[in-house]
Amino acid sequence: MSRGVLRGVHYRRVLGSVYVDAHVAVTPRVQAEAALLLTPGAVVSHQTALSLWTADDRAGDVVHVTVERDPRVSLPRVSGLRVHEVRSLERVLRDGLPMTPPERTFLDLAPYCDLVELVSAGDALVRRTDLRPGHLVELAATTIGVRGVRLAREAAALVRPGVDSPMESRLRLIIVLNGLPEPRIGHVVTDSGGGWLAQPDLSYPEVQFAIEYDGGHHLGDARQWRQDIRRRENLEREGWLVRVITAYDLLQTPGTVIARIAEDLHTRRHPRLAA
Repeated sequence: MSRGVLRGVHYRRVLGSVYVDAHVAVTPRVQAEAALLLTPGAVVSHQTALSLWTADDRAGDVVHVTVERDPRVSLPRVSGLRVHEVRSLERVLRDGLPMTPPERTFLDLAPYCDLVELVSAGDALVRRTDLRPGHLVELAATTIGVRGVRLAREAAALVRPGVDSPMESRLRLIIVLNGLPEPRIGHVVTDSGGGWLAQPDLSYPEVQFAIEYDGGHHLGDARQWRQDIRRRENLEREGWLVRVITAYDLLQTPGTVIARIAEDLHTRRHPRLAA
């Protein structure tokens, strides 16, 4: 097949000399398969492994694989492909692809992430795999001589189960890292009769204060939007205060978010003073 045909409308380049049919969506899995063709013996790692472990279908700008260091082997130099080298390679198979295990993926990401990004990655790995936060804490504590291990230890202590999205991780972290009490994640709220009422993203049940992250999904899902409104109304009817935080709030005015939550907590704890 000529280069002219490959570069035509019927095919698209994935990485280097690897092409797919133009109708094939380029997902992290397709990118990983292409990278493995270019680096025999490698495993999918770092951000690419995170995407596959957490079922994130967004293609990355860079595809990451890791190989065992061997001075006799020349590594491919391909735009969009990052090949990492280690002395000893850890691998597991997931749906036929060799990958770094979830806990190794977490450690590998540490040199390339800030604290919020790494905790978000840990939350997602715990959510999507059988990895436990305690295992991450133990692994980070016993790992030495690895880049980013100090950050990995700090992040592992903040990883929690039950987090639904990276933005919910970010919301929890700006609360905790600014000195406020850590909220409960996914606490089930019942009504006066013991029936299920709601399960807010974050909450302080002792003062009936719920914090919900609104990612704007209702813009394309009217049914979900109505359910969200009904759930919030149900909480308020049972005496709860519901604070809704948007992506704009988190990313553009985090200081205002913290001030609002701190004030709400104070008001709920000292209603007479607030009055």
